[in-house]
Amino acid sequence: MATKNKHEFEDLSSYSSEAEYKKSRGTGKWKKVLMVFLSLICVLMILVGCGFLYLSTYMFADLTTNSITKDPAELGITEHTVTEKNIKNIALFGVDTRSNDFTGRSDAILVLSVDQVHNKIKMISLLRDIRVYMGDDYTYTGTGYDKITHAYQFGGPEYTIRVINQNFNLDITDYVTVNFTNMAKIVDAVGGVDLEITDGEVYEINKNLDDTNPDVKIYESGLVHLNGDQAVAYARIRNIGSDNGRAERQQKVLTALLDVVVDMPVSSYPETVKNMCALCETSLDFNEIMGLAPIVLNGFTIEKTIIPDENIEGFANGFMENGGWMWTPDLDVAAQHIYELIYEPENTEE
Repeated sequence: MATKNKHEFEDLSSYSSEAEYKKSRGTGKWKKVLMVFLSLICVLMILVGCGFLYLSTYMFADLTTNSITKDPAELGITEHTVTEKNIKNIALFGVDTRSNDFTGRSDAILVLSVDQVHNKIKMISLLRDIRVYMGDDYTYTGTGYDKITHAYQFGGPEYTIRVINQNFNLDITDYVTVNFTNMAKIVDAVGGVDLEITDGEVYEINKNLDDTNPDVKIYESGLVHLNGDQAVAYARIRNIGSDNGRAERQQKVLTALLDVVVDMPVSSYPETVKNMCALCETSLDFNEIMGLAPIVLNGFTIEKTIIPDENIEGFANGFMENGGWMWTPDLDVAAQHIYELIYEPENTEE
């Protein structure tokens, strides 16, 4: 009687097959690995979600936001305007009011260019008295032209962005506004700033402090640590270097602020950002703000420019609409100058 080979029959409906058994064990192992991996992904997603929730509900909770149109045409952006997805141009307005609101004339107007192509932050100050085309809907002068500082008071930030874009061929879609009262609080929020002060500037600072806080007058020149009121009094000086000198001092205060923020420990960021956000108004939403964060973490250099530049646009000026004194540079030359500053075509062309 023949004996049956024990390997002759395999029950394919079960794990009686030795090959299938080993295969099933291998599959089970990989299933466990996959489950662990997916669990880790879920945990990371939860942590990231909690992080974004923390940022949006704590750090940026007190930020005053103001939605403006994103329609390029309404913002004075044309099909010929140069754009670069890794370069974000933002209008930065400083309104000189003693109240805590964000209205009035924009005595400080800067194009703040966050350049993640070249790892730079560029501050381009537009002098408040530049004569620009405001638009046919601007009725104050009867010509459609006026000094740029009046745009913010006439039509607010969205209107002023349109004026900047159409005169300098820019692609600005967002803004940040700080009034000078809040600027003092922002400087105090980071513990003050260090600035080189001349004897003449000490005198002018103390004159300005007579109107705001005479108890904090300074009595030394050289490298001085300034609190918020002192820094704003310094940024308001006009009697030394006229409006050009004031623009330079405003840039120095902003640069000193950035230096302090970059040098502070990361653990201090949440409270500092929270304090500073409460003092600003912006059209930037949470995602746009977070999109600008990498440049702070990766490191950057700062470049500063004032428009008009005597060596490029010249310092043409005169009494214009309604007898107002204005800078009258060639705006096409100024627009080309700003384009080269922001996009650095000689460094990006292949």
